[in-house]
Amino acid sequence: MSAVSADRPVRGYIDGCFDIMHSGHYNAIRQAKNICDILVVGIHSDQEIAENKSMPVMRQEERYRLLDHIKWIDEILYDVPYSPEIATLERARADFCIHGDDMPVNSQGFCAYDEMRNAGRLRIIKRTEGVSTTDLIGRLLTLSRNQPSDLGGASPTMGLRMSADEVIEAAAAGDSNAVKLLRESVQQLVAKYHISSQDAAPLQDQIQTLETVLNQKPRDLRDMQDKGDESQSQGQGGYARTQVPVQLLASTRRIREFSSAKQPTSDDCVVYVSGSFDMFHVGHAEFLKDARELGTFLLVGIHDDASISKAKGQNLPVMNLNERVLNVCACKWVDEVIIGAPMSVTEDLVKTWDIHVVAKGSGHKCNAGEPKYDPRFEVPKKSGIFKELPSRWPDLCHDTVVERIIRGREEYLTRNKDRARREDTYYETKKISNSVAEA
Repeated sequence: MSAVSADRPVRGYIDGCFDIMHSGHYNAIRQAKNICDILVVGIHSDQEIAENKSMPVMRQEERYRLLDHIKWIDEILYDVPYSPEIATLERARADFCIHGDDMPVNSQGFCAYDEMRNAGRLRIIKRTEGVSTTDLIGRLLTLSRNQPSDLGGASPTMGLRMSADEVIEAAAAGDSNAVKLLRESVQQLVAKYHISSQDAAPLQDQIQTLETVLNQKPRDLRDMQDKGDESQSQGQGGYARTQVPVQLLASTRRIREFSSAKQPTSDDCVVYVSGSFDMFHVGHAEFLKDARELGTFLLVGIHDDASISKAKGQNLPVMNLNERVLNVCACKWVDEVIIGAPMSVTEDLVKTWDIHVVAKGSGHKCNAGEPKYDPRFEVPKKSGIFKELPSRWPDLCHDTVVERIIRGREEYLTRNKDRARREDTYYETKKISNSVAEA
């Protein structure tokens, strides 16, 4: 089936682990769909992934089921080999295989796609820069992220790590309250996730360093900048990164590529849901599917980073607003997204968007201790348009993912060290593209 016939649809094949899904995965799937008529997506089993890299964070059923809800996918092939073979393409009835320009290496140390390349049945698409599973696992490993929270005038840029300029500003202001708040936040993390004293030690050390720095005179702080930068570069299991991690640069073009072109009409029944949708997973996707079935047009509100951080804690969300918006837009049940939606459903919001139903998930076991009454939905409840949907995945939430990462911390540190080195090599050797269409 190597020759593509003009009288039948072109079939393309792309595969992956699809662990902790992000916009890079979705953009690869979107690009793949653009070069074929029918896109077959293959996904590896837990055992296959473990034999070639390490155990995935998300369970096999969670990864498999999520693909059912993603745009651009026509067919799914389960339990495919890590290194695709010609037999894999025949099984998928595909004309060619598709992969990004960052080729993976299998357990034997060879490019996993050599057979496809040698057979002339490999098509290359552009890797999405600024987001990767390695980066996301790194954020979870350090229990940190870019956040806008105000800690007594000192704003951490990566969890407990602070830039030199921010440290200097905090010291110049003579503000010691930041250290106190940081200590309290670590104590909360230790208690919530049952972190051992050994795992918590790096966080405590960072706070101690910060306290020492804050006690220095501002003019002496510049001398400490090089050491601080050097220690922060070794956040991937001891590997000192040669490249600064590339940030995801959102654009209106990318949002447009991910978005639905559908507009609500006067005949539509508009359903509204809102949330953080952090670490988008199958539980989110199936909730959106159920919500969509309540009407004919699904409108999703996504809260901004600052609001989530204030409501849920300074280490959340793990993914920033741009990343979360693209993830939700990749779900095929979503018709429109409000970026930076208000935390509460207001009367003005309902009237402006002509909302007929406001849906909310029943929550999961992670929220078992939270009060049942939620003032954010007072307006739709009084209007009689509120609907609560039972969760299909009550055990799956952000806390679940964090606990898995912590339990396998050493394995994921080793994995991230190797993956970070590969990412740095990719950025060091990449060539400038003449076309930004797939950047």
